[in-house]
Amino acid sequence: MNVRVSAALINRDGRLLAARRAAGDQAGLWELPGGKVREGEKPVEALGREIAEELGCELASAWLYDTVEHDYPDFHLTMDCFVSTLAPGAEPTAREGVHSELRWLAREELFDVEWLPADVSLMRSLAYYWDEAFSDQLL
Repeated sequence: MNVRVSAALINRDGRLLAARRAAGDQAGLWELPGGKVREGEKPVEALGREIAEELGCELASAWLYDTVEHDYPDFHLTMDCFVSTLAPGAEPTAREGVHSELRWLAREELFDVEWLPADVSLMRSLAYYWDEAFSDQLL
């Protein structure tokens, strides 16, 4: 089974937003906010919908940074990762039952949290290409 998700690399003031899962078999692990792409939905549309549902806020911009493929024991994950900025005045909040905690991580703090397996290689890449990924001209 293949599962397609969209995830946001939200940068604010030189920090990346990380979300700690509140439920499920991977509860307690950290992930990028986002979620499943519905049938007929474009990945960037899914991203906007999921961020509104999960964090209660809107994005101002989103561009595709990378697509991660990862095999979990019971499904294959395809994750489109978008570098994103929050809409002016937007303040993300952890929704009960979805995320237990949100943290803004600086580049050197990326591995201070335990990421979901699919996010680990992405974080290694992001740590290396941080300046390019979050460059002002791209946002």
